[in-house]
Amino acid sequence: MSDLERHYRRLLRLYPRDHRARHEEEMLGVLMAAAEPGRRRPHPQDVADLISGAAAIRLRRPISPQSLMWWRDAARVAAALGPLVLLIQRFPAAFREIEMYVQRGPEPGVLSTGTVVEQALGLLVYVAVTVLAWHDHRWIAAGLAWASTIWLGADLVIPSSYSWGLSNLLPLGLVLLPYVAVAVLLTGTAHPQRGVRLVGRRRVLIWFAVFLGTTTVIRLLEATMGMWWELVPLGLTAIVCGMAARSPLGRRSIVLLAPAFLPVVLTGVLFIAMWSWWGESSITGVTQAIGMVCAALAVFVSTVYLTGRREAAGAPPREAARL
Repeated sequence: MSDLERHYRRLLRLYPRDHRARHEEEMLGVLMAAAEPGRRRPHPQDVADLISGAAAIRLRRPISPQSLMWWRDAARVAAALGPLVLLIQRFPAAFREIEMYVQRGPEPGVLSTGTVVEQALGLLVYVAVTVLAWHDHRWIAAGLAWASTIWLGADLVIPSSYSWGLSNLLPLGLVLLPYVAVAVLLTGTAHPQRGVRLVGRRRVLIWFAVFLGTTTVIRLLEATMGMWWELVPLGLTAIVCGMAARSPLGRRSIVLLAPAFLPVVLTGVLFIAMWSWWGESSITGVTQAIGMVCAALAVFVSTVYLTGRREAAGAPPREAARL
Protein backbone atom coordinates (compact mmCIF):
# COMPACT_ATOMS: atom_id res chain seq x y z
CA MET A 1 0.00 0.00 0.00
CA SER A 2 1.43 3.38 -1.01
CA ASP A 3 1.64 6.37 1.31
CA LEU A 4 -1.02 8.18 -0.76
CA GLU A 5 -3.46 5.28 -0.50
CA ARG A 6 -2.85 5.02 3.24
CA HIS A 7 -3.66 8.72 3.71
CA TYR A 8 -6.82 8.41 1.62
CA ARG A 9 -8.01 5.41 3.62
CA ARG A 10 -7.52 7.36 6.85
CA LEU A 11 -9.67 10.18 5.48
CA LEU A 12 -12.33 7.73 4.30
CA ARG A 13 -12.68 6.48 7.88
CA LEU A 14 -14.54 9.73 8.57
CA TYR A 15 -17.49 8.30 6.64
CA PRO A 16 -20.05 5.99 8.33
CA ARG A 17 -19.14 2.31 8.29
CA ASP A 18 -22.04 1.20 6.09
CA HIS A 19 -21.22 3.95 3.57
CA ARG A 20 -17.59 2.78 3.46
CA ALA A 21 -18.67 -0.82 2.94
CA ARG A 22 -20.60 0.20 -0.19
CA HIS A 23 -18.44 2.96 -1.66
CA GLU A 24 -14.94 2.97 -0.15
CA GLU A 25 -13.20 1.01 -2.90
CA GLU A 26 -14.94 3.00 -5.64
CA MET A 27 -14.08 6.34 -4.02
CA LEU A 28 -10.50 5.24 -3.42
CA GLY A 29 -10.14 4.16 -7.05
CA VAL A 30 -11.37 7.53 -8.33
CA LEU A 31 -9.06 9.44 -5.98
CA MET A 32 -6.00 7.35 -6.86
CA ALA A 33 -6.72 7.61 -10.61
CA ALA A 34 -7.02 11.41 -10.41
CA ALA A 35 -3.85 11.85 -8.33
CA GLU A 36 -0.70 13.18 -9.98
CA PRO A 37 2.09 10.65 -10.53
CA GLY A 38 4.54 10.56 -7.63
CA ARG A 39 2.22 12.35 -5.17
CA ARG A 40 2.62 11.04 -1.62
CA ARG A 41 -0.02 13.10 0.17
CA PRO A 42 -3.61 13.99 -0.82
CA HIS A 43 -4.22 17.32 -2.50
CA PRO A 44 -5.67 19.89 -0.04
CA GLN A 45 -8.79 20.20 -2.20
CA ASP A 46 -9.36 16.43 -2.00
CA VAL A 47 -8.91 16.57 1.78
CA ALA A 48 -11.46 19.39 2.08
CA ASP A 49 -13.93 17.55 -0.20
CA LEU A 50 -13.65 14.30 1.74
CA ILE A 51 -14.07 16.02 5.12
CA SER A 52 -17.05 18.09 3.97
CA GLY A 53 -18.65 15.06 2.33
CA ALA A 54 -18.29 12.97 5.50
CA ALA A 55 -19.69 15.81 7.63
CA ALA A 56 -22.68 16.26 5.30
CA ILE A 57 -23.54 12.55 5.41
CA ARG A 58 -23.23 12.36 9.19
CA LEU A 59 -25.33 15.51 9.69
CA ARG A 60 -28.09 14.07 7.50
CA ARG A 61 -28.11 10.76 9.34
CA PRO A 62 -29.97 11.91 12.52
CA ILE A 63 -33.02 13.03 10.49
CA SER A 64 -33.01 10.25 7.91
CA PRO A 65 -35.90 7.73 7.90
CA GLN A 66 -33.55 4.96 9.03
CA SER A 67 -32.27 7.08 11.91
CA LEU A 68 -35.80 7.91 13.03
CA MET A 69 -36.57 4.18 13.13
CA TRP A 70 -33.48 3.64 15.29
CA TRP A 71 -34.55 6.43 17.65
CA ARG A 72 -38.00 4.87 17.96
CA ASP A 73 -36.54 1.47 18.78
CA ALA A 74 -34.00 3.08 21.15
CA ALA A 75 -36.89 4.72 23.04
CA ARG A 76 -38.45 1.27 23.42
CA VAL A 77 -35.20 -0.14 24.76
CA ALA A 78 -34.83 2.77 27.18
CA ALA A 79 -38.45 2.47 28.36
CA ALA A 80 -37.98 -1.25 29.02
CA LEU A 81 -34.64 -0.89 30.84
CA GLY A 82 -35.30 2.35 32.72
CA PRO A 83 -37.36 0.79 35.54
CA LEU A 84 -34.59 -1.77 36.11
CA VAL A 85 -32.11 1.07 36.61
CA LEU A 86 -34.33 2.48 39.35
CA LEU A 87 -34.64 -0.93 40.97
CA ILE A 88 -30.85 -1.16 41.05
CA GLN A 89 -30.77 2.25 42.72
CA ARG A 90 -33.47 1.55 45.32
CA PHE A 91 -32.81 -2.08 46.22
CA PRO A 92 -29.53 -1.83 48.24
CA ALA A 93 -30.83 0.83 50.66
CA ALA A 94 -34.20 -0.85 51.02
CA PHE A 95 -32.61 -4.26 51.60
CA ARG A 96 -30.30 -2.85 54.26
CA GLU A 97 -33.12 -1.11 56.12
CA ILE A 98 -35.37 -4.18 55.97
CA GLU A 99 -32.50 -6.34 57.23
CA MET A 100 -31.85 -3.94 60.14
CA TYR A 101 -35.56 -3.85 60.95
CA VAL A 102 -35.78 -7.65 61.05
CA GLN A 103 -32.69 -7.95 63.26
CA ARG A 104 -33.29 -5.04 65.68
CA GLY A 105 -36.89 -4.01 65.29
CA PRO A 106 -38.00 -0.37 65.14
CA GLU A 107 -35.61 2.22 66.61
CA PRO A 108 -37.08 5.66 67.44
CA GLY A 109 -35.35 8.38 65.45
CA VAL A 110 -33.38 5.84 63.41
CA LEU A 111 -35.65 3.31 61.77
CA SER A 112 -39.44 3.18 61.91
CA THR A 113 -41.98 0.71 60.64
CA GLY A 114 -43.36 3.35 58.28
CA THR A 115 -39.96 3.88 56.67
CA VAL A 116 -39.49 0.16 56.07
CA VAL A 117 -43.00 -0.19 54.62
CA GLU A 118 -42.39 2.80 52.35
CA GLN A 119 -39.10 1.32 51.09
CA ALA A 120 -40.71 -2.04 50.41
CA LEU A 121 -43.64 -0.42 48.59
CA GLY A 122 -41.20 1.62 46.49
CA LEU A 123 -39.51 -1.59 45.35
CA LEU A 124 -42.80 -3.31 44.61
CA VAL A 125 -43.99 -0.32 42.56
CA TYR A 126 -41.02 -0.50 40.20
CA VAL A 127 -41.22 -4.28 40.00
CA ALA A 128 -44.82 -3.73 38.87
CA VAL A 129 -43.75 -0.95 36.48
CA THR A 130 -41.16 -3.27 34.91
CA VAL A 131 -43.61 -6.17 34.51
CA LEU A 132 -46.30 -3.90 33.05
CA ALA A 133 -43.88 -2.25 30.61
CA TRP A 134 -42.53 -5.62 29.49
CA HIS A 135 -46.10 -6.73 28.73
CA ASP A 136 -46.94 -3.52 26.82
CA HIS A 137 -49.27 -2.09 29.51
CA ARG A 138 -47.35 1.14 29.28
CA TRP A 139 -50.10 3.55 30.35
CA ILE A 140 -50.57 1.78 33.67
CA ALA A 141 -46.78 1.54 34.04
CA ALA A 142 -46.41 5.27 33.27
CA GLY A 143 -49.16 6.15 35.77
CA LEU A 144 -47.44 4.17 38.53
CA ALA A 145 -44.08 5.75 37.63
CA TRP A 146 -45.48 9.29 37.80
CA ALA A 147 -47.30 8.56 41.08
CA SER A 148 -44.10 7.19 42.61
CA THR A 149 -42.10 10.19 41.37
CA ILE A 150 -44.57 12.68 42.84
CA TRP A 151 -44.65 10.78 46.12
CA LEU A 152 -40.84 10.72 46.32
CA GLY A 153 -40.62 14.44 45.51
CA ALA A 154 -43.16 15.32 48.18
CA ASP A 155 -41.38 13.06 50.68
CA LEU A 156 -38.12 14.92 50.02
CA VAL A 157 -39.48 18.47 49.91
CA ILE A 158 -42.18 18.63 52.61
CA PRO A 159 -40.09 17.59 55.67
CA SER A 160 -37.41 20.15 54.80
CA SER A 161 -39.71 22.89 53.54
CA TYR A 162 -38.91 25.07 56.56
CA SER A 163 -35.26 25.31 55.43
CA TRP A 164 -35.79 25.09 51.66
CA GLY A 165 -33.37 27.08 49.53
CA LEU A 166 -31.52 27.05 46.22
CA SER A 167 -28.77 24.92 47.77
CA ASN A 168 -31.27 22.03 47.94
CA LEU A 169 -32.05 22.22 44.24
CA LEU A 170 -29.05 20.24 42.93
CA PRO A 171 -29.38 17.25 45.32
CA LEU A 172 -33.15 17.15 44.75
CA GLY A 173 -32.67 17.30 40.99
CA LEU A 174 -30.12 14.46 41.04
CA VAL A 175 -32.48 12.28 43.08
CA LEU A 176 -35.61 12.97 41.01
CA LEU A 177 -34.07 13.12 37.51
CA PRO A 178 -33.92 9.32 36.97
CA TYR A 179 -37.54 8.90 38.09
CA VAL A 180 -38.80 11.73 35.90
CA ALA A 181 -36.79 10.40 32.93
CA VAL A 182 -38.25 6.90 33.26
CA ALA A 183 -41.79 8.24 33.65
CA VAL A 184 -41.37 10.40 30.53
CA LEU A 185 -39.99 7.46 28.54
CA LEU A 186 -42.89 5.22 29.53
CA THR A 187 -45.42 7.95 28.74
CA GLY A 188 -44.06 8.72 25.28
CA THR A 189 -43.03 5.26 24.05
CA ALA A 190 -45.34 2.78 22.38
CA HIS A 191 -44.71 -0.96 22.64
CA PRO A 192 -41.78 -1.03 25.11
CA GLN A 193 -42.01 -4.83 24.97
CA ARG A 194 -40.23 -4.65 21.61
CA GLY A 195 -37.26 -3.07 23.40
CA VAL A 196 -36.84 -6.24 25.48
CA ARG A 197 -36.86 -8.37 22.34
CA LEU A 198 -34.32 -6.11 20.63
CA VAL A 199 -31.81 -6.47 23.46
CA GLY A 200 -32.71 -10.02 24.48
CA ARG A 201 -34.59 -10.94 27.66
CA ARG A 202 -31.87 -13.28 28.88
CA ARG A 203 -29.10 -10.71 28.36
CA VAL A 204 -31.10 -8.05 30.19
CA LEU A 205 -31.80 -10.30 33.18
CA ILE A 206 -28.17 -11.46 33.44
CA TRP A 207 -26.77 -7.93 33.47
CA PHE A 208 -29.53 -6.79 35.84
CA ALA A 209 -28.56 -9.57 38.29
CA VAL A 210 -24.87 -8.63 38.02
CA PHE A 211 -25.55 -4.94 38.71
CA LEU A 212 -28.04 -5.62 41.49
CA GLY A 213 -25.78 -8.09 43.28
CA THR A 214 -22.70 -5.90 42.94
CA THR A 215 -24.29 -2.67 44.15
CA THR A 216 -26.04 -4.46 47.03
CA VAL A 217 -22.81 -6.05 48.30
CA ILE A 218 -20.97 -2.72 48.05
CA ARG A 219 -23.68 -0.83 49.94
CA LEU A 220 -23.89 -3.49 52.67
CA LEU A 221 -20.12 -3.54 53.17
CA GLU A 222 -19.37 0.12 52.47
CA ALA A 223 -18.31 0.71 56.09
CA THR A 224 -15.43 -1.77 55.67
CA MET A 225 -14.66 -1.02 52.02
CA GLY A 226 -12.62 1.81 50.60
CA MET A 227 -14.29 4.43 48.45
CA TRP A 228 -12.53 3.06 45.38
CA TRP A 229 -15.05 0.20 45.43
CA GLU A 230 -17.43 2.73 43.88
CA LEU A 231 -15.48 2.09 40.69
CA VAL A 232 -17.07 -1.37 40.36
CA PRO A 233 -20.63 -0.27 39.40
CA LEU A 234 -19.14 2.65 37.48
CA GLY A 235 -16.86 0.27 35.58
CA LEU A 236 -19.70 -2.16 34.85
CA THR A 237 -21.75 0.70 33.44
CA ALA A 238 -18.81 1.76 31.27
CA ILE A 239 -18.46 -1.80 29.94
CA VAL A 240 -22.16 -2.11 29.07
CA CYS A 241 -22.19 1.34 27.42
CA GLY A 242 -19.02 0.49 25.50
CA MET A 243 -20.58 -2.70 24.17
CA ALA A 244 -23.78 -0.86 23.21
CA ALA A 245 -21.92 2.03 21.56
CA ARG A 246 -20.86 -0.20 18.66
CA SER A 247 -24.35 -0.09 17.10
CA PRO A 248 -26.60 2.83 16.05
CA LEU A 249 -29.41 1.46 18.22
CA GLY A 250 -27.09 1.08 21.21
CA ARG A 251 -25.72 4.62 20.93
CA ARG A 252 -29.20 6.11 20.82
CA SER A 253 -30.32 3.95 23.74
CA ILE A 254 -27.39 5.24 25.81
CA VAL A 255 -28.38 8.84 25.06
CA LEU A 256 -32.01 8.27 26.08
CA LEU A 257 -31.07 6.30 29.22
CA ALA A 258 -28.35 8.74 30.34
CA PRO A 259 -30.70 10.88 32.51
CA ALA A 260 -31.76 7.67 34.29
CA PHE A 261 -28.46 5.88 34.88
CA LEU A 262 -25.87 8.69 35.13
CA PRO A 263 -27.19 10.12 38.44
CA VAL A 264 -27.41 6.57 39.78
CA VAL A 265 -23.86 5.49 38.95
CA LEU A 266 -22.33 8.87 39.80
CA THR A 267 -24.05 9.30 43.18
CA GLY A 268 -21.17 7.77 45.13
CA VAL A 269 -18.56 9.70 43.16
CA LEU A 270 -20.38 13.00 43.61
CA PHE A 271 -20.85 12.30 47.33
CA ILE A 272 -17.11 11.75 47.73
CA ALA A 273 -16.30 14.98 45.91
CA MET A 274 -18.94 17.12 47.67
CA TRP A 275 -18.14 15.79 51.14
CA SER A 276 -14.42 16.42 50.62
CA TRP A 277 -14.95 19.93 49.26
CA TRP A 278 -17.68 21.24 51.57
CA GLY A 279 -17.38 18.95 54.58
CA GLU A 280 -13.62 18.74 54.97
CA SER A 281 -12.43 21.71 52.85
CA SER A 282 -10.10 19.36 50.99
CA ILE A 283 -9.54 18.56 47.33
CA THR A 284 -8.51 14.97 48.02
CA GLY A 285 -11.98 13.60 47.43
CA VAL A 286 -12.40 15.79 44.36
CA THR A 287 -9.18 14.39 42.92
CA GLN A 288 -10.31 10.85 43.68
CA ALA A 289 -13.69 11.49 42.06
CA ILE A 290 -12.01 12.84 38.92
CA GLY A 291 -9.75 9.78 38.89
CA MET A 292 -12.79 7.48 39.11
CA VAL A 293 -14.52 9.20 36.22
CA CYS A 294 -11.34 9.12 34.11
CA ALA A 295 -10.90 5.41 34.87
CA ALA A 296 -14.50 4.73 33.83
CA LEU A 297 -13.97 6.65 30.59
CA ALA A 298 -10.83 4.61 29.91
CA VAL A 299 -12.82 1.39 30.44
CA PHE A 300 -15.53 2.69 28.09
CA VAL A 301 -13.05 3.55 25.32
CA SER A 302 -11.21 0.24 25.75
CA THR A 303 -14.48 -1.70 25.54
CA VAL A 304 -15.50 0.12 22.36
CA TYR A 305 -12.09 -0.60 20.81
CA LEU A 306 -11.92 -4.26 21.83
CA THR A 307 -15.52 -4.93 20.81
CA GLY A 308 -14.84 -3.35 17.43
CA ARG A 309 -11.73 -5.50 16.92
CA ARG A 310 -13.64 -8.64 17.85
CA GLU A 311 -16.40 -7.81 15.38
CA ALA A 312 -13.83 -7.07 12.68
CA ALA A 313 -12.06 -10.38 13.34
CA GLY A 314 -15.33 -12.28 13.08
CA ALA A 315 -16.42 -10.58 9.86
CA PRO A 316 -16.02 -12.43 6.54
CA PRO A 317 -13.10 -11.35 4.33
CA ARG A 318 -13.80 -8.64 1.77
CA GLU A 319 -13.49 -11.12 -1.08
CA ALA A 320 -16.05 -13.45 0.48
CA ALA A 321 -18.47 -10.58 1.05
CA ARG A 322 -18.63 -9.97 -2.70
CA LEU A 323 -19.67 -13.56 -3.51
